[in-house]
Amino acid sequence: MTETTITKQQLDKLWNALEYTRATIGPGGYCESKERPDWIEIHRGRAHSSYNFMNQAIDLVNQLKKEIK
Repeated sequence: MTETTITKQQLDKLWNALEYTRATIGPGGYCESKERPDWIEIHRGRAHSSYNFMNQAIDLVNQLKKEIK
């Protein structure tokens, strides 16, 4: 089994991406769509920020996976 080390800064970035996205798509982060009851509405700025945070998290996880190989 191969080991790698994750720094506190890297872990904080991962946590921030997960927490921010959870807050965006979780209760209180959206409102029900009046036109489409099966849809929710999310603030565009929060959606873009969540997308960027998640891309950073994915990049970091991929970087860590390469270190394990």
